[in-house]
Amino acid sequence: MKKVHAIFDFVGFAFPEKIKFGRNVHTMMTGNVNYPTPDVPLADIKAKTDLLEAQMVAASHGGTPETALLHQTAKEWDDMMRDEARYVDRIAKGNEAMIRGAGFNVSKQPIPYVRPEFSAKLGEQPGTAKLRKQAVQGAKSYIWQSSKDVLPIGEDGWKNAKVTTQASTLIDGLDTLTIYWFRVAAVTPWGTLAYSAPIMLKMV
Repeated sequence: MKKVHAIFDFVGFAFPEKIKFGRNVHTMMTGNVNYPTPDVPLADIKAKTDLLEAQMVAASHGGTPETALLHQTAKEWDDMMRDEARYVDRIAKGNEAMIRGAGFNVSKQPIPYVRPEFSAKLGEQPGTAKLRKQAVQGAKSYIWQSSKDVLPIGEDGWKNAKVTTQASTLIDGLDTLTIYWFRVAAVTPWGTLAYSAPIMLKMV
């Protein structure tokens, strides 16, 4: 059985969840005798989390520059929290209570089944595909895109297949015996999140 480790699940959190998580880690690690010299100073985590919240509020009005700043800060926050999780992992040496005591979640063996972030499978009728994404907190809609035959190198080649308010959909009217690629992005009050990794499906 493998040792438990701190996991980077926070990278996939929506902005409000990141803020909540960052504040919890700051609270749990402040004064924690197990972690006297964090690789990332706790004051830096608090400052970056506060900045993330301020930019989330600013971006909620729909400004393009504000949304770009929000995404950049979120990336910096992710990197900072990864570094802190590695520090906790190094000190805890597989001690689950110590890892959780720092506010991080753990991965254990056996690893329980986790629904994939994005999945695609054939529908019950020919020429249909069932797409599902893990719901994103605060998402107003989901943009489902497809590409026929080849995986686009860039943005060109992707076509909007549907826009829904639900985190699942059925795409129909697809050509049989043809390869399709699918991807999805959530639209939140703070902007459109990054598209999922594409999934290939051969229609029958």
